[in-house]
Amino acid sequence: MTPESQGGMFRSSVELAQADAYHLTADLTDGKVTNGVNDEKVSRTSYLFNTSLAEQIDVFWSHVGGSTSLLGVKFQFMGGSRTGNATGHKMAITAAMGGNEHETDSSPKVEFDISSQEFQFLYGFRFNPSILVYSNLSYGKYSFDGKVSSSDSSINGLKPNYDAKIFALLTGLEATVGPVLGKLELGAQRLDVTDTDEIFGFFWGWSLGFSW
Repeated sequence: MTPESQGGMFRSSVELAQADAYHLTADLTDGKVTNGVNDEKVSRTSYLFNTSLAEQIDVFWSHVGGSTSLLGVKFQFMGGSRTGNATGHKMAITAAMGGNEHETDSSPKVEFDISSQEFQFLYGFRFNPSILVYSNLSYGKYSFDGKVSSSDSSINGLKPNYDAKIFALLTGLEATVGPVLGKLELGAQRLDVTDTDEIFGFFWGWSLGFSW
């Protein structure tokens, strides 16, 4: 996400993105829920929709495949909006909340709820109407509450519960040609998960979108 608001009233954009992510699974070794989680780096598809309520305020909805949907607000407190085409420094903050219910298709079956909160501090610099570079410092908290159903009596009925705190620093480039936009991002992420050693890694992603 960039620091620029859409600008005006009901100016909007929609994006399709692909990025690295961590897939976490409960470690139920020895029939316990206190072994933490196993992690695997995967690629995820996500969607982002922004619409403006005022020159400096956007409402956005995002969804990541295999994870949660978030509804949030962005407030740009420095610089001009996207539709204003203003060059120079930009800054914004965001806050979002959300959650989803899931049920795995694998065995054992796990039914679970995820609730989430995310906060971002965004800085960018627009060189011209076509090129914007930006950075994104973010914090998120995800809470997982699950129940295991299995023919294995040692794990059937277990209720794994985890909190994951996610710290990330990204840098990105956005290129715009008319209403079409594209982004490339690189960054680092640290996860602190209940009963689990710190998880740290680098990742990248891209998106394509359309604004109006």
